[in-house]
Amino acid sequence: MGERLIDLRTDFTTRPTAAMIDAMVAAASDRPGFGLRDDPHVRALESEAAHMLGKEDALFCATCTAANQIAIAASCAPGDALATDATSHILTSEGGAVAAVAGVTVRPVPATRGTVDLAALAAAMGEGDDVQPRTRMLVLENTHVRSGGCVVALAHQEEAARIARDAGASVHLDGSRLFNAAAGLGISAARLARDADSVAVSLNKGLAAPMGAILAGSAEFIRAALRVRHRLGGSWRPAGIPAAAALVGLRTMVDRIGEDHRTAKALAEVLAPLNGLRIDPDQVQTNMVLVDLDERLGPAVDAAQALASRGVLALPFGPRRLRLVTSYEVGAADLPVIADAFRSFAASA
Repeated sequence: MGERLIDLRTDFTTRPTAAMIDAMVAAASDRPGFGLRDDPHVRALESEAAHMLGKEDALFCATCTAANQIAIAASCAPGDALATDATSHILTSEGGAVAAVAGVTVRPVPATRGTVDLAALAAAMGEGDDVQPRTRMLVLENTHVRSGGCVVALAHQEEAARIARDAGASVHLDGSRLFNAAAGLGISAARLARDADSVAVSLNKGLAAPMGAILAGSAEFIRAALRVRHRLGGSWRPAGIPAAAALVGLRTMVDRIGEDHRTAKALAEVLAPLNGLRIDPDQVQTNMVLVDLDERLGPAVDAAQALASRGVLALPFGPRRLRLVTSYEVGAADLPVIADAFRSFAASA
């Protein structure tokens, strides 16, 4: 067996915990449900997730991208428009699904580190006319991935939601890392999701479940979402085994997410003094660190390859930018190893 790789590319490559594996083994011996929502492990997961998010009901989905797109298709009609941050995940990283799946137009809104310009948002809302689509939904993202896991302030999120509602639009919260945002703000996930009609949360980012996401909202919304999920082939069965692991994640991993934030901050502080790297530890708000490379260190793709050969996996996040993400599998003992890999790479460039 080779030397251990420290994987900082993302937080969804973590292995399930021992408790999750035990839960999956136990679930494998149970008789699975037949109906779309009959499985007892799925029902338990959906019920507990709905409670944690302060919503009436919840739906187990394969991925957070699927949950986002199901929410859009359940809330908008083909030809409608939605407003979202110009660098949001649904716009930059979901394969054009807003148009391809829901037939919805996107009205990009300028934003700074995930915080949308409220005046521009107000201008993007409206009922439309004979030639322009009506804006039926606002999609917010918290934390904001393209900005390196930045947290959007609760007051700003509330005001953006108010603008949308005053214009007759619904609000969807892409909370792929909602528990990170809640931990960063020091509030509950339910409080953060309160002003959203629907919310999507990943179960494999930070929570270490092997797969899955939750889409939560009103009972009426979830009934509509269930139909969309099935139409898209997302009602896979049996689903009890991954649901059992995800339920363990909800019960055991949420309260420790702050540890990942502290590790990320410490990592930024360790790497910031190294020659050729530009890092601002004060900008690290959750579990992501953005590393900008001096020109002499070459492009990010080459840097990632050089680091991989030294036992550290990093994600190219721009021409000269790397993203590092901490998780429960990265601890304080790993920081000197990571720093040595970066130091060796920088010295050899």
